Amino acid sequence: MCVKRSSWNCSASHPDRVVDLESRGDVTGQWDADRLAQVVSNLVGNAIEYGANAPVTVVLSEAGKRATLAVHNQGDPIPPHAQAKIFAPLARGSSDTTQNLGLGLFIARAIVVAHGGDIRVDSNEQSGTTFEVTLPRQAC
Repeated sequence: MCVKRSSWNCSASHPDRVVDLESRGDVTGQWDADRLAQVVSNLVGNAIEYGANAPVTVVLSEAGKRATLAVHNQGDPIPPHAQAKIFAPLARGSSDTTQNLGLGLFIARAIVVAHGGDIRVDSNEQSGTTFEVTLPRQAC
């Protein structure tokens, strides 16, 4: 299996932040590239925003006829009650009313589901927060 790794900073918006990218295996597929770019942008943007100034890790991996994208940060965990509704429209992981309207994860989920995939979150104090997207390598 081929494993590729790279890192980059987030240019003008977050020049002090680092995103580490790792790609494992064949992660090609037939998807709407523009819509999946929205998903990646939303997940990486959230990880940078809530990631406690630690590097954000993005892992692309092959899983048979599926491909997986995992975006991880080491920020404060999302409380369990918030995890249960985090993909609902207008939901937020915190009660901070200065944040956006909370549509990003709802839209990301809609895009993933439209591609025949799934998105989930795992967040706790020990391991941080990981959003995982799994897609069939040929969209429905």
